[in-house]
Amino acid sequence: MKVLLIKASAPSDFKDYKAKRGSPSQNIFSAAAEIHERVEVELKDETIGHRIDFNSDADLVGIFFSTPDAIHGYELASQFQQQGKSVFLGGLHPSFMADEAREYANSVIIGEVEGVIHELLDDFEKGHLKPQYQRSTPVDLKELKPFPTHLISQEEYDYYWTVLVSRGCPYKCHFCVVNPFFGNIRYRPIEDIVAEIRDSGAQYIELHADNLTIDKEWAKKLFHAITPLNIKWSVASDISIAQDEEFLALAAKSGLHYLLVGLETPSQEALKGTGKGFVKVDEVKERIKTLHKYDITVDSAMIFGFDEHDATIFQRSLDFALDVGIDVCEPVIQIPFPGTKLFEKMEEQKRILTYDWSQYDGTHIVYELKGMSEEELYEGVEYFYREFNSLFNAGKRKFKQMGLFG
Repeated sequence: MKVLLIKASAPSDFKDYKAKRGSPSQNIFSAAAEIHERVEVELKDETIGHRIDFNSDADLVGIFFSTPDAIHGYELASQFQQQGKSVFLGGLHPSFMADEAREYANSVIIGEVEGVIHELLDDFEKGHLKPQYQRSTPVDLKELKPFPTHLISQEEYDYYWTVLVSRGCPYKCHFCVVNPFFGNIRYRPIEDIVAEIRDSGAQYIELHADNLTIDKEWAKKLFHAITPLNIKWSVASDISIAQDEEFLALAAKSGLHYLLVGLETPSQEALKGTGKGFVKVDEVKERIKTLHKYDITVDSAMIFGFDEHDATIFQRSLDFALDVGIDVCEPVIQIPFPGTKLFEKMEEQKRILTYDWSQYDGTHIVYELKGMSEEELYEGVEYFYREFNSLFNAGKRKFKQMGLFG
């Protein structure tokens, strides 16, 4: 039996954004880790340019995607069904929009795939797939199997591999899908993480965590354990990783070199309004200065379109990003993803303008704005991108990184 697992990714600015920060996709690799010893598995990741062969000899096709790729994912599913294939869907969007997703496939996996994908395979072999499969309890991360390294080469990810260290987050930011999908934070055994990093042979690793710094004592043990591996690693975290310099020094010594941090906006009012008031804007500059002290690159998007924003936010955000020293920064229009509190709020207020999921990519306005016009938002986003990436500002950041001034 052969199973084809696809990470669907439609051509868009969102795909380009993912590709720039690309490493193995958690959803298809988690599914593959579960079943590759049981069945033959083929992986296709459109994020890195894989082309889909609709004449595949696979018996079963699984397609995973988030909201901006949903329409494209449904198109792939329909084409495979026209070829007589059985198709199941998984990932963020099918999990939160299961009724919609079932219209395009034989079955849907809701939430985490571990365990339930074996039930799905059992039923497929018996000839009767259920409409949906869903765990009743969160996955115990002690049960996780390592991502297989032979199905897509590390070279295709520019030698940047992924090792899962935790799932979930205690914070419930209104625009974020992590807590609604995974729930509260869970950690893998450190010895399993170390073994997977070592066995991967990769020198550049994304430690896949939705928030690494919640349990600092656990994180310190992890840093000590991976230091002898002599790797370079990146992670997503909140800015509190730089609050304790001893903690940060341990992270840097163990190989931390790139940090994706959620700063979002210089508006403390907007942060509070979206459930992220724990980020203190007036502390960010000092935190980034500490990160730079340890040669850690700081990557953070600026989100525009919060209800608390008006047309002055673009200059404020530019001044903030340049002043605090963010190294890499993309402007993004707020996205009310299905499954989030933000989406529920927008629907309740009848402010959703379109359910064309392809526009939920951070470059289109999909809800009714409060503090500015659509024209002001589009022009402001373009202004921020142009000015932040101007030769002058990019050069200034480069000189700072080289330590030539201030």
